Amino acid sequence: MAKHLAGETDAAEKEEFSVWLQQSAIHTQMVDEIRTTWDHINSIKEMNQFNVNNGWEKLHSRIIASVGEQPIKMKEKSRNRGSFFRMPLLRAAAAIALLAMLGAGSFGIITLIQKDSRMTVVNSGTNDQTQITLPDGTRVFLNAGTKLTYAKNFNVRSREVKLTGEAYFDVRHNADRPFVIYTGKAGIKVLGTSFNVQAFKSSGKVEVFVESGSVQLFETENTGNTIIIEPGFVGSMENSIVEKQKNTDENYMAWKTRRLVFNNTELEKVASGIQDVFKVKVIFEDPAMARCKIGSNFENESLENVLEAICTIYNWKWERKGDRVILSGSGCQGL
Repeated sequence: MAKHLAGETDAAEKEEFSVWLQQSAIHTQMVDEIRTTWDHINSIKEMNQFNVNNGWEKLHSRIIASVGEQPIKMKEKSRNRGSFFRMPLLRAAAAIALLAMLGAGSFGIITLIQKDSRMTVVNSGTNDQTQITLPDGTRVFLNAGTKLTYAKNFNVRSREVKLTGEAYFDVRHNADRPFVIYTGKAGIKVLGTSFNVQAFKSSGKVEVFVESGSVQLFETENTGNTIIIEPGFVGSMENSIVEKQKNTDENYMAWKTRRLVFNNTELEKVASGIQDVFKVKVIFEDPAMARCKIGSNFENESLENVLEAICTIYNWKWERKGDRVILSGSGCQGL
């Protein structure tokens, strides 16, 4: 990687590096983040007056101190003063040192350039939803209990975010910079479209519902394990199994639209929709109540109005205790 960044790879090495990049999206992510660091260092004007030998000696001493060796003294020559990172050998050495500081498996950036590498973290509340607009104009609606992370330099070289929870994305089109979401072991790649991603840690499953455009869902550790999801389909990945099916749930997006549609629907499923929208757990005092059915539409209604409508149909009563709603009554007799 150091030779690649320094522009010193020959044809065979370029081919080998290209193959390595294609093996995993994580490899690409690593290179992009290291390249950002590299570019930042080169942009620092003070480097033009940097004393090559003194600087290298200090850096070299820090590195080898960790392995218990003695630093090698370099002879200072006045002609070596100048632009440190324009010298190919030292550019490569600097990249190697940078990788050593990053450590295996770490994608953070050293404190020296923390300003450009800090992450922006957006958390929605436990019971609250949040809407944000990313630097590229992409709009993201975060469901409750969701976390979105992206780099401060988002949209400079790439558009990548990390997600835990559930969010709806309306991605601004940019053919040169695909929008990529990483969540768990799954990756989602798009150019410009609108879709919903559900990726709660507790479930261990990632689901993607596409409203418009198309989305590529893939396994980050095996990019060949992938599918393309078209509008109206739900793609999922669980235990490395990637698949898709036509969406038949009219309330899949109810958490965002706050519109609930029930067509002769069992109350067990109705309760699930209520839970998604209002973040409460519905409990039936009598398990038989869950098999009763209703046919009603609710749009931007309050929880109280929805519960009153259901209870009026079956002459039930409801009571709320914290984040629980308890329904009591006698089966599906109704009025």
